[in-house]
Amino acid sequence: MRGHLLGIPAIGRAAGSSLVAAAIVATTLHFDRQKEPEPTTARLKPSVDPLAVELARCRSIGIAAQNDAACAAAWAENRRRFFTYRPADSGAGTALQQLAVPRPEDR
Repeated sequence: MRGHLLGIPAIGRAAGSSLVAAAIVATTLHFDRQKEPEPTTARLKPSVDPLAVELARCRSIGIAAQNDAACAAAWAENRRRFFTYRPADSGAGTALQQLAVPRPEDR
């Protein structure tokens, strides 16, 4: 039996290696053909928070922001959001209304 080049154990190893290689190729082809879903417009357009825009404007005007009523309202709303727990979607549309009219208790 020593004279045989291919014995039964060698054939088994070759068959096992072939199966592993075929599994790797099949897995690669499977994941290569899967494409990501087309991005929706909701994911492409980030939601613009009017409070963030107003706070950026207040930062850009510097020391003059101290005397600006809109900046005072924006800072009060920012503090209220920071110190108040709310789920992400509740009351999202009220930020503009709260920015427009500063409350006396926020001064």
